[in-house]
Amino acid sequence: MALPAAGQDSKVKVQIEGVNGDVARNVRAMMALARAADNGPLSRFEIGRLHSRADEDITTALEPFGYYQPRIEKYLERSGEEWIARYIIEPGPEVRVRTVDIDLTGPGAEAPAFRDAVAGFPLRVGDPLRHTLYENGKLNLLVVASDSGYLDADFDTSAVIVDDNRGTADIRIDFRTGQRFHFGPVWFDQDILDDEFLATRIPFKQGDPWRQDRILMMQTLLAEDPYFSRVEILPRRDSAQGLEVPIRVSLAPRNRIDYELGAGYGTDTGPRGRAAGLWRWVTRSGHHARADITLSMIQQDASVQYTKPVFLGKHDALTLLGGYARRVLETSTSNIVSVGSRVNRRRLGFRETLSLGWQRESFTVGPDTGVSSLMIVGGSWERTRADDRTFIRRGIRTRLKAQAGTSFTQLEANAKVVFAVTNNMRLLSRLDLGRVFTSEFRNLPPSLRYFAGGDQSVRGFGYQHLAPEDSLGRGRIGGRSLVTGSLEADFWPVPRWGFAVFTDAGNAMDRFSFSELERSVGVGIRFFPPIGIIRLDAAFPLSSDKKFRLHVSVGPDL
Repeated sequence: MALPAAGQDSKVKVQIEGVNGDVARNVRAMMALARAADNGPLSRFEIGRLHSRADEDITTALEPFGYYQPRIEKYLERSGEEWIARYIIEPGPEVRVRTVDIDLTGPGAEAPAFRDAVAGFPLRVGDPLRHTLYENGKLNLLVVASDSGYLDADFDTSAVIVDDNRGTADIRIDFRTGQRFHFGPVWFDQDILDDEFLATRIPFKQGDPWRQDRILMMQTLLAEDPYFSRVEILPRRDSAQGLEVPIRVSLAPRNRIDYELGAGYGTDTGPRGRAAGLWRWVTRSGHHARADITLSMIQQDASVQYTKPVFLGKHDALTLLGGYARRVLETSTSNIVSVGSRVNRRRLGFRETLSLGWQRESFTVGPDTGVSSLMIVGGSWERTRADDRTFIRRGIRTRLKAQAGTSFTQLEANAKVVFAVTNNMRLLSRLDLGRVFTSEFRNLPPSLRYFAGGDQSVRGFGYQHLAPEDSLGRGRIGGRSLVTGSLEADFWPVPRWGFAVFTDAGNAMDRFSFSELERSVGVGIRFFPPIGIIRLDAAFPLSSDKKFRLHVSVGPDL
């Protein structure tokens, strides 16, 4: 082996053979020569020094995977202007776990959560020794302790004893739980709301056993409120009185009054604009209000709402609202005035909304004209789960809705799922179902009838163009039933840019019938700027001779 001449820096290429996958990646990460070579040419002295210690680096890198007796051949050869450092590794026999001895002591030793953590320890007798699994098992014991309030829990002993000659390992863990702590008083650092109101966001009582999920729930409740831009919850273990741990909550307020302006475009609505005013706290007891105006070529809306938190329970809110809407569509025209109230709460993981309102709607739909005045009672239950709020790789949104008046009952169900197949591919599926039960369908306003077609319904067809016609062919009057669905595959070959293929199906009908579903297929372009995903789709109807239609939409997936 001849090294470069003194004073001459040379590039070095490191080749690792005999191992692959995670083992090879860890070997390369642990080798000082490989790390140094990635940063540029090296001197003669550095190449020789780092090459000579490669055996030690490789042996250390193999041990977490249970290989303690490797055989290593190494070579250093010149190839043109660079040097090749080649390492042939034979890992040797895997070390196997011979014994696992986990001993719990302390007041929490018999707690089910600890017993489950011991029973689920990821290494068992006869398994190949994996240090990452050993560390994960230890970490799980600490997580259980923290979540359950055993804040002083610690290891008296934690060791892996390896017998190189026999190829076995003995695991010994002595874990001391310590005392279980309890919730102490809660202090709020803020000056905009009464502490009595903020206390309704505390999901525990002073003296209750400590549970970390209660702390996370309190943080979620405060973060979902409109008042604060930052929520920090700081348990003060150092200030504990006996076993009670006081909690300091640091809250940074948002602006008391904010204004929002927005603009957008969609093929359903054309250009649109929006303005809103938010009064985040009107009183120190958390009342808040907002006003919204939305304008587009086919729809104009104005609404106000006033919300009073803590109505029926700790996390409920009563909202009083009123509004006006005008809709001028190809299938119908409506002028709607509404007033009402709703109560929002959490129930079984769902966001529940119960509503009571009055709605007056003057309308023309097909040959039908009229004025409806309806008192409507309703409820909806919605839940969204997603791994990210902006670009979702795994998520699901479900919603159930029911409402009724003196002459009708309406039921709806919606679901949308996003699932990542690979790092660069997602599947998105959607299903919407609706049904209105009434003996006076032609007296119902168009806001309670069903129409399909458009960006968020069945692409390839115009906005609300799919619906039954009047028996004399005088125009579309809407349907009693709705079925729409979609299946889409998104591909993202480069960051922020992607393309999609999709198929949609659906229709508004008098009664559910798969034979009446309209279908389309299409392709699309996706762009992901900070404002949300922009979608440009070209959809081709399969069940008619119409030409393809372009659709543009902006917004999140769920």
